[in-house]
Amino acid sequence: MGISANVRFSQQAFADFLKLNYPLLSDAPNMKTMQAYGVFNAERRLARRSWFIVDKEGVVRYKKVLAPKEPLIANEALLEEIGKLK
Repeated sequence: MGISANVRFSQQAFADFLKLNYPLLSDAPNMKTMQAYGVFNAERRLARRSWFIVDKEGVVRYKKVLAPKEPLIANEALLEEIGKLK
């Protein structure tokens, strides 16, 4: 799933446009999830681009927070990380 500071109707339009097969959730208006995961930029009211892999017990097994202008993580790299959980 994806989570952002965008409001729900914006998330739905984005998901529809990209034909995503997973949910996009809104953390607006309180941004509690982004704050809890330590990725909230209060000045800009958005999350730093980040990825988390959480196991079935709710334990964070992978965390990557990008620095400004750092390239996105390839899907293959994320799938490799997920494969390590098995």
